[in-house]
Amino acid sequence: MERTEIALHGHRVSYRRAGRGPLLVLLHGIAGNSATWDEVIPLLSRSHTVIAPDLLGHGDSGKPEGDYSLGAYANAVRDLLEALEEERGTLVGHSLGGGVALQFAYQF
Repeated sequence: MERTEIALHGHRVSYRRAGRGPLLVLLHGIAGNSATWDEVIPLLSRSHTVIAPDLLGHGDSGKPEGDYSLGAYANAVRDLLEALEEERGTLVGHSLGGGVALQFAYQF
C-alpha cells in the first residue's frame, strides 16, 4: 500500500493507494483517518484500485481554518480524484465519510 501526499488548493492531502481495477474510494469517520481501512484495503486491492484519503482536518492531511461541511468535503474528494485523473468510482463511507459520500452523489 502506497501512502502519499498531494497539495490541493494550498493544503496537504494525505492518502493511501493500492491495487488495480475499478476505483473504490474509502472515506473515514469523524476523528478518524485512512488507517480505519487498514484491514480491508489489502483484500479490496486484489480486484480494485483503492484510494483512502485522510480528509482535511484529520490524520496527516492539513488542518486549515475554514469550511468542514459535507459539501466542502465532497468538493475536496472531487478535487482529489480529478488531480489523480480518476473519472469514475464507488465511494464507501463510514459515519462522517458516509455523509460525504451521499453529498458527493448529490452534488456530482
